[in-house]
Formats: sequence, structure tokens, C-alpha cells
Amino acid sequence: MNRKRSKTRWIIGGVIIASSVIGFSLLNLGDNLVYFYTPAEAAEKHSELESKIIKVGGMVKPGTVAWNAEQLELRFTMTDLKDHEIQVEHKGTPPDLFKEGQGVVVEGRLIDVGHRMVSHKLMVKHSEEYKKTGDHSTMNKALLEESIYKGGTYKP
Repeated sequence: MNRKRSKTRWIIGGVIIASSVIGFSLLNLGDNLVYFYTPAEAAEKHSELESKIIKVGGMVKPGTVAWNAEQLELRFTMTDLKDHEIQVEHKGTPPDLFKEGQGVVVEGRLIDVGHRMVSHKLMVKHSEEYKKTGDHSTMNKALLEESIYKGGTYKP
């Protein structure tokens, strides 16, 4: 009987410990998830989202960026490349990689029935890919070889 009780206690203890670990992991994971709405979702749910700070992700529509360097004001239109657009107003300098046609996630508050957004944080997506551009690739190779091999004295 003692062995049976001991085994049952170990099983119950293991289940409690495993449940605790899983529970704490899920609580911490929820804080670290970066979820954002698309412009279509934000417009659709504007009534429940207008009082909250949310993230909306989309593309910076070409031809809509207006930057006032003196006032540090940035205005642009974010689109989901379909029919949904949100006008964004941001105070502060934009990230270095911010440009037209670039993916962007805007954190802030929706206003004007979900058609405008006042931003306090911009995050831009960048590519992790390196590509050759134009005819400069041969010139860059020559410069690299010259710098590595000190005047091009290396002969393969």
C-alpha cells in the first residue's frame, strides 16, 4: 500500500509542477507577443479599439509621406494594399529605415472612426537579404580585392 500511495503522490506532484511551469510560460508569452491589426481589421473594430493603445501594421503608401523637420512631425498613409487606408500622425523622428513602400507597424490610438491614428512609436520592417545592385558589383569586387590583398598583389 505504501508504494502505491508514494507513486500516486509523485504523479500528483509532477502534474502540479508541470501545470505551474506551463501556466507561468503562457502568462509571460502573452506579454511578449507582438500582435498588430491590419488597417482593415482596425477600421472594422474601431469602436472597441479607439480607447486603447494598439499596433496596426501595413505599408507606407507611396507619395503620402510629409515630413516637417522643424516641428518633428511626420504624416503618411498606411495601407493594406487593398482598399483600406489609415492616415498616421507621428511626433518625433522616424526610424532610419522608414521610407515609402516600406512595411511599418504603428503603435498608438485610433481616432476619427478608425480613419486616422496618432502614433507614439513606429517600427519598420527591413530585409535580411543582401542583393547586388546595378553595375557596381564588379567595381565593389575590385575594391574589396584591392583592400584585402593590399594593392591587388594577390594572384589566384
